[in-house]
Amino acid sequence: MAHYSVATTKDKLSSLIDKALAGEEVIITRHGKPTVALRMVEQQKKSTQDMVAWLEKQRSTMPNISITSLELKRLDQADYER
Repeated sequence: MAHYSVATTKDKLSSLIDKALAGEEVIITRHGKPTVALRMVEQQKKSTQDMVAWLEKQRSTMPNISITSLELKRLDQADYER
């Protein structure tokens, strides 16, 4: 975790953003005290409840479906993100 003053941040903002996008947390200090953290925004992940609701919907359209965890993962990757 690197610390940068506000003055340094002004001059190096683009490179600090690149560091944050690479996964490094960048701390911006004011008067020597940590004030702001610059980090990558993670994509919001689908919740488990959303996944279960989707699966129940699929099962309701095909009541006799039997699905394995591997098939569920493939469905999640291929269909759920639509």
